[in-house]
Amino acid sequence: MDPGSRWRNLPSGPTLKHLTDPSYGIPREQQKAALQELTRAHVESFNYAVHEGLGLAVQAIPPFEFAFKDERISFTILDAVISPPTVPKGTICKEVSVYPAECRGRRSTYRGKLTADINWAVNGISKGIIKQCLGYVPIMVKSKLCNLHSLPPQALIEHHEEAEEMGGYFIINGIEKVIRMLIMPRRNFPIAMIRPKWKTRGPGYTQYGVSMHCVREEHSAVNMNLHYLENGTVMLNFIYRKELFFLPLGFALKALVSFSDYQIFQELIKGKEDDSFLRNSVSQMLRIVMEEGCSTQKQVLNYLGECFRVKLNVPDWYPNEQAAEFLFNQCICIHLKSSTEKFYMLCLMTRKLFALAKGECMEDNPDSLVNQEVLTPGQLFLMFLKGSLPSMALPTGHTVLREKRIPPWMEVVLIPMTGKPSLYPGLFLFTTPCRLVRPVQNLELGKEELIGTMEQIFMNVAIFEDEVFAGVTTHQELFPHSLLSVIANFIPFSDHNQSPRNMYQCQMGKQTMGFPLLTYQDRSDNKLYRLQTPQSPLVRPSMYDYYDMDNYPIGTNAIVAVISYTGYDMEDAMIVNKASWERGFAHGSVYKSEFIDLSEKIKQGDSSLVFGIKPGDPRILQKLDDDGLPFIGAKLQYGDPYYSYLNLNTGESFVMYYKSKENCVVDNIKVCSNDTGSGKFKCVCITMRVPRNPTIGDKFASRHGQKGILSRLWPAEDMPFTESGMVPDILFNPHGFPSRMTIGMLIESMAGKSAALHGLCHDATPFIFSEENSALEYFGEMLKAAGYNFYGTERLYSGISGLELEADIFIGVVYYQRLRHMVSDKFQVRTTGARDRVTNQPIGGRNVQGGIRFGEMERDALLAHGTSFLLHDRLFNCSDRSVAHVCVKCGSLLSPLLEKPPPSWSAMRNRKYNCTLCNRSDTIDTVSVPYVFRYFVAELAAMNIKVKLDVV
Repeated sequence: MDPGSRWRNLPSGPTLKHLTDPSYGIPREQQKAALQELTRAHVESFNYAVHEGLGLAVQAIPPFEFAFKDERISFTILDAVISPPTVPKGTICKEVSVYPAECRGRRSTYRGKLTADINWAVNGISKGIIKQCLGYVPIMVKSKLCNLHSLPPQALIEHHEEAEEMGGYFIINGIEKVIRMLIMPRRNFPIAMIRPKWKTRGPGYTQYGVSMHCVREEHSAVNMNLHYLENGTVMLNFIYRKELFFLPLGFALKALVSFSDYQIFQELIKGKEDDSFLRNSVSQMLRIVMEEGCSTQKQVLNYLGECFRVKLNVPDWYPNEQAAEFLFNQCICIHLKSSTEKFYMLCLMTRKLFALAKGECMEDNPDSLVNQEVLTPGQLFLMFLKGSLPSMALPTGHTVLREKRIPPWMEVVLIPMTGKPSLYPGLFLFTTPCRLVRPVQNLELGKEELIGTMEQIFMNVAIFEDEVFAGVTTHQELFPHSLLSVIANFIPFSDHNQSPRNMYQCQMGKQTMGFPLLTYQDRSDNKLYRLQTPQSPLVRPSMYDYYDMDNYPIGTNAIVAVISYTGYDMEDAMIVNKASWERGFAHGSVYKSEFIDLSEKIKQGDSSLVFGIKPGDPRILQKLDDDGLPFIGAKLQYGDPYYSYLNLNTGESFVMYYKSKENCVVDNIKVCSNDTGSGKFKCVCITMRVPRNPTIGDKFASRHGQKGILSRLWPAEDMPFTESGMVPDILFNPHGFPSRMTIGMLIESMAGKSAALHGLCHDATPFIFSEENSALEYFGEMLKAAGYNFYGTERLYSGISGLELEADIFIGVVYYQRLRHMVSDKFQVRTTGARDRVTNQPIGGRNVQGGIRFGEMERDALLAHGTSFLLHDRLFNCSDRSVAHVCVKCGSLLSPLLEKPPPSWSAMRNRKYNCTLCNRSDTIDTVSVPYVFRYFVAELAAMNIKVKLDVV
């Protein structure tokens, strides 16, 4: 039987044909749908926010009204529109549209103009519509307002973007920022909660409550709680303008409907008519309202309006009833439109609250997915915009009409959004490329032993479900991918690994020094990493090709031998073949960009500085061009001329020098203008390429959470080799497998080896192998068919002695990632240097050439070795050793003072130290002490604490 017949009958994995296809690398006609799906939730939510959502939000903003000279003035926002990013009016240019690459390049914000139509009226009569620019708001890349929207790959490349640009983020001051999805409480659903901290809200409060996150169609949100009190009554609390208010429930119920007290009583005890405690509690709540003299709906509205109007800032001519209605519209069950619906919702919440307090239902779990929903970036953006619009568009009472004329309108820039767009903490791991579906579901109680039936507790739910519970919904995930799972899908054979290792790789995958983009020449990021010799993995899951990751590879296929060889591979250390390193294994670069803006060096009103050199300036040394900038491709070392600029008025020349200790190559230089196009060669961006080839201490990792630190570049002639003469690239310590249990890496080694031998690519998607169809047998048969050992082991020979090693060594091909944690960024060493001015101790911090703190644990390590003199040298001589004078008699460190110098005519030149306490000079001795101890003694003396030294 042909040994290879078994695996030949199995379905073959993906091949590498597309990499050698002549059409590979040519832009597609359309972008890859799989990649666009990843950010569709962000983009579509923003599209909704700036089109339909913004219109709804504007309609929900109440008019700004005030009295002026016996006339009623009102301002109402009728509409608001955001325009695509364009250059300001009056700018002379060929292209008026602004594109994201330009904003990244000159560190500006990708933004559009916000314009509003504002109607102003006097005594209800419209006096006209004002079209006013309110400032600028950031625009999400690839949204409908973005100038890249729906462009094909070739057009995106022409605008200096990636062919598969996904968008879904903002560009703020040149930096790409994402608004993360947030987990929020499920909207418009009463959640029973037990919170012990609620007891601190006042006397009589208990830990029981029912909370509801009320959200309108345009995403305005208000949190509302019902609190259960010890006497059986209920208190309603809500927030208005960041202030917490409490209102007895009875007032809210009677204000909402014109029902009699008996009708309200019947609704609240529905299903529990025989419960005497509940009947007494409801009667008590209604009695509280009657005691305030409020027997009708109108009286309650008048009472509440009188109490709350001072906080509502409603116009003086509003009657109390209208002020109370404004309160209920803005704060109570805002997702419902009619007062009757709000009444029934409060009754439902009250019945659930009593059921919770009496143990008839369990509390709802707020951490359960059924009680949560996703707040998308578009919703958060809209909420922020809606909250800012009134203050941006409408005048305050102090800027009222002067002589019945419109006050001067000032352009307001939306400053908060130009900060960090992630306004709220937290992270939502699920990304949802299609819209979120909210099916109406039956209300459920978390129950162990439910006393009575659900129908008894929630009577009549089905009758008004369509009206009241249209918003009582659950968000369901419609597609399987999440931000976490997208990365997890790139782990080969992840089902064979211990789960913490997969999680570890999900984190390290984001730290990979790979090939993140194709537009290095157009980028101005502070720091970018690039792997010079990336490869396509021989073993990869199907999702790797689904997302077309070969355009952005993250590592290199390495020959890995699992062997304990020398002592340089202990723990997580690993040995790398020096010959492999010399051929370019894992070589990389770091791109660093620096903006130089001469306008920051110019005094106010002075614009005479420009880049350039003074002819014949000896400081230049032919290292700068005539424009005062370095040559493209020039190598810069510490102290080399970096750039030069001139003062046109004085003719003075200024030369700046390269200050980094790390050598670099000038990659490119961009001349940047400003938003108005009036920049006059005063701002440039210099991008430098810093070579970062692997060095001892750099971090590597396989795709299975097996990190390794390069401990030694071992000469190839001393490395172990196979019978065929092959020398491994990496030596991996076998002790890394038993505790980590990354069997997936062992399988990948065999699979990679067989893939290289047979010239194909293997599918490493999880769960394609099982106990019956094991990966070991599948890849073992492939290795056997190629003439290798079934288990992936080989005989190796010592590179030092040439003798055959006694044990068979497991050797294969593993895809290795180089991580961005490099010694060049972290090493810290110095001899002498700056000291703190107060304590005289060495300063700390790598950026200021400081020392490393030698702490208590380091001290303990030296004590354990018995090296006391070394400890003394490290903590004393190398730190803040000082020589001090002390009086042996009184033991004072502060009293010895140097006597005044003798007069110029005196022959005496030897000045002595005298103790001011003992008035003697023969008792003075010198001691070596840490300077900080002298400082400590002086501080104690300032607090009237004397320190006496016993000098032996």
